[in-house]
Amino acid sequence: MTTESPLKILKKAQTILLVDWPNAGVPLSLLKAGFIVFSYAPDSYSSAVIETTHGKEKLVFKELDELPVKVDIVNIFRPEKEHEEIITRHVLPLKAKVIWLQPPVTSGNTAILASENGLTFIEGEDLAALAKTL
Repeated sequence: MTTESPLKILKKAQTILLVDWPNAGVPLSLLKAGFIVFSYAPDSYSSAVIETTHGKEKLVFKELDELPVKVDIVNIFRPEKEHEEIITRHVLPLKAKVIWLQPPVTSGNTAILASENGLTFIEGEDLAALAKTL
């Protein structure tokens, strides 16, 4: 575990994997803040990009042929009962160092799993709102 603030942790990150999110504002805010954003949907990873057509921005997800090479933060907006599998299937294989639960998601059990795996655990902080302050 680290005693660094969520903002300091976010400033050090470059890549973020979203495992679900509450609205399109989350990936958009992260992209606009300069992060490389990946998402996971059942059985595939995608890279998020903003495309501009006729002056209008559109969030687009482009499916990847393989796993993302590197992920710093895995942001989770899923029920607690899915967190252990997310850690096993995504956090650990992608060598992420941070599990970030997107509010209102919280989990004491996930905090324990993070600690057992040497991961930094953050909850109660809106990742997208914090990214807008960078």
